[in-house]
This record gives sequence, structure tokens and C-alpha cells, in this order.
Amino acid sequence: MEEVTLKIQKRAVKSRGRARLNKSMLSRLGTEEESKLEIINSAADRSVTVTLFADSMVEEGFIRLSEEDLEALGLDEGDTVVIRRKAPISEQVRDRAEEAAEKISEGIDKIGERATETARKVGEEIDEVEESVREGIGKARVSTSQAADVVKETVSKAYGRVVVETAPVTGRIETATKEAVSKIKEGVSPTAEMAEAKAKEVYQRIVDDLPSLKDRLSKAAEPVVNRLRPDQGTKLLEALRGAEGVIQTATIKSDAVADKLIRELELPADVVISAVQRNQEIVIPKGETRLVKGDIVYLVGKEEPIAQSIRMMEG
Repeated sequence: MEEVTLKIQKRAVKSRGRARLNKSMLSRLGTEEESKLEIINSAADRSVTVTLFADSMVEEGFIRLSEEDLEALGLDEGDTVVIRRKAPISEQVRDRAEEAAEKISEGIDKIGERATETARKVGEEIDEVEESVREGIGKARVSTSQAADVVKETVSKAYGRVVVETAPVTGRIETATKEAVSKIKEGVSPTAEMAEAKAKEVYQRIVDDLPSLKDRLSKAAEPVVNRLRPDQGTKLLEALRGAEGVIQTATIKSDAVADKLIRELELPADVVISAVQRNQEIVIPKGETRLVKGDIVYLVGKEEPIAQSIRMMEG
């Protein structure tokens, strides 16, 4: 994961949590559009996390940040910051698991080294005993069978010492490995289940609170609604309450629409933008609301005018 240092340009519009970079920087950071970046002010020990958007209008070596994010970092236009990709939770879990495995492997290697060293010392002791036995045979004329018994007993004691020294360490490593794997599973599984349950709860609450909404809300909108935080689901419910007609969603992709104010759009007379979903938050639209790429708009009206509006917004 490469870090790069870039010069700051301040964005003219409020867009907290969003950063724009030249497309050529994506490969250097090892990331892609709409992934998370960590912006760091090393001198003040401050950082913020933002969503990345590629923009050919931004010069290489520069990054555009909102005034709100600059205040959080304690920086201003023209200052430099360190940028690096923020790994998703699944990648962090994988990296930690690999680190644990590497440490276990290192421990096993050390045990192997200790066992080898112990075996070498035992060999030296056996050689010394063998030499001593030979001298004893020459001096005292001890029988061959007695010398063999001495050698056998020494080797047996040495082997027993090797087993005693290495067995507890091997057992501790096996236990530590099982505990590490169990903690990783326990930490990841409940989090994923809770997120999925909350998303379903938000969508179900919307369609339960407004029974007529279920028939008019496009099925394609369900995964979009599921991304919202629970409190934002209630906000969307209030925005759509009283809406008359078909409800569909469109994602802002067209350059002709992105960065425009809602009042500047040439929408059909029968189509209204009732809400704007930006990341996991709902924005109640006004004429001065500026749309950006990636925004999801909730369109209310008749089917054919809505279809025309979607084609205009998604390009």
C-alpha cells in the first residue's frame, strides 16, 4: 500500500468526506474510484477518511478537499498531506491473520533451532562418553556389554531431555493458534450479521409504514435503501410521505448533470426529485442542492417522464 504526498486545493462547494484526484493517481495508491482514502496531517497527528473520486480536471500532484475536511485536519489550501488507501475490514482481518500465522511460523522455526542445538549438544556429549568409555575399556578392561549399557543410558537421558524441553512450547503454539482463529471468527461474523439485519430492518420499516409505497417503489431501489443507516431510513420515509406517482431511483453518472444545481436541470414537468441519497445519508433537496457523481436521486412522477429523466442522469 503506497503512500503519496500531495498538495491541497480547496473545493468551492461543501462536500465533506469526498476527495477528488487525477485518475493517474489511482494505480499509485493501489485503489479504485469510490474506495476509501486516509488523509493524514502528520505534524498535527490528525487524519480524516474520505471517499475517492477520479477527476481529470484535477492536476497531477494535487488533491481537492472540502473546507470541512481541511478544518478537521488543521490545514489550508497549498499545504501538503500524506494520502494512503484505507483497507476494508475484510482485508484488515486477512492481514492480521497472516501476521499471526507468520509469528506462529517464526515460533516453530525457533523451536526447530533449539531442538537442533540440543541435538548437537547431545551428540557432543555422546562423543565424549564414547571416548571416556573407550579409555575406560583400555584402562580397566571393562567388558563390551558394560560399555554399551553406559552409552545406551546416556542417549536415553539426552533424548528424554529434548522431549521435555520442546513439548510444552509446541503445545502452547497449538493452543495460541486455535485461540487466534476463534477470535477472528467471533469478531467478524456477528458484525456482518448485524449490518445485514439492520439494512433489512430499514427497508421493511419504510414499506410497512407506508403500505401504498411498496407498490410504487421500484424493486431495483431495495438494495439502494438497504445501504442507509437506520436513522436515515426514517428521514427518507418522511421525504417520500405524500409523494404521488411511481417512485424510482437514478444514479448520477452523466457529466452533463454532475456538479449542477437541481434548479438548473431541465426535468419534465411531471417529475420531482423527492430525496437525494449521498453515501449512507439522505439529503432533502432544494433548488440550490448541487448533485455530484455517485448521488442517488429518488424520482416521483409518471413512468415515461421518469424514464426520460433516468436516461438524462445516467447517460
